[in-house]
Amino acid sequence: MTIIFGLLSAFSYGYADFVGALAAKKVRALTVTVFSFSVGLAIALIASLFVGSDFSSETLRLGVMAGICSAIAISCLYQALALGPISIVSPFTAVLSALVPVIVDVSLGQKLSAFAGLAIALILIAVVLVAFVPGSKVRLPSLRATLYSVAAGLSFSGIFLILDATAKDSGLGPLVVMRSVGVILLFCALVAVWLRNRKKPFIETEIKNLKLIGLIFLAGTGDVIGNIAFLVATRQGALAIAAVLTSLYPVGTILLARIVLKERIALSQAVGIGIALGACVLLAVG
Repeated sequence: MTIIFGLLSAFSYGYADFVGALAAKKVRALTVTVFSFSVGLAIALIASLFVGSDFSSETLRLGVMAGICSAIAISCLYQALALGPISIVSPFTAVLSALVPVIVDVSLGQKLSAFAGLAIALILIAVVLVAFVPGSKVRLPSLRATLYSVAAGLSFSGIFLILDATAKDSGLGPLVVMRSVGVILLFCALVAVWLRNRKKPFIETEIKNLKLIGLIFLAGTGDVIGNIAFLVATRQGALAIAAVLTSLYPVGTILLARIVLKERIALSQAVGIGIALGACVLLAVG
């Protein structure tokens, strides 16, 4: 179950990033994030009515912490991607977000089989290969971009660690609290951006476009499904495996770009996807 839901989480995050990126070409990325987070919150609330949720003091505390991490992670990730280069920033963030939970999980006594250990190493390599597109002029990220990327990776790993620490019988309670806090903080950030430049509208008029609304809805749906799938994955098995599988989200983004936008897949990306599939087989065997 951990492998299935870990991969579902990765694909959901990847497809959310893909449609979110398409929407961000029309309006501010922060605007897209606020609305997509709101959609995710609504879905989490509806799902919690069927799945159940607990809002104990511990759930509220962990949910608030995860919400703060989510707002920081998204904000820093967009800043890092904007500074670029994406081909280096993206895999670095993904690997860091997975590496920290693996180290923490193993240090706390989590036992992994030889197959699982090898698979984790291969997946981390695959993430780098999938996200990296070689070119004649490879530009290294600036110090500022690197710091934003590190902050994003550590914040994402913080989300993974916090969600893993929630009680198994808390249902979707931690997720509902996390999304609520995230929406509030990101909305405050949107207000702050508008106050710095009041000549531009608070919410772009393009947001009324039905196609754009659809993309934002899909982004919000994919993001919250990724959250739920990760929550299930980590409650069913080892955090290390769930976090590493989730870090494969660039695979979903790349494949969707190939299918929808007809973008070419580089040889290194194809090799990375092949390694990722082989690693998943190792996890299943181990």
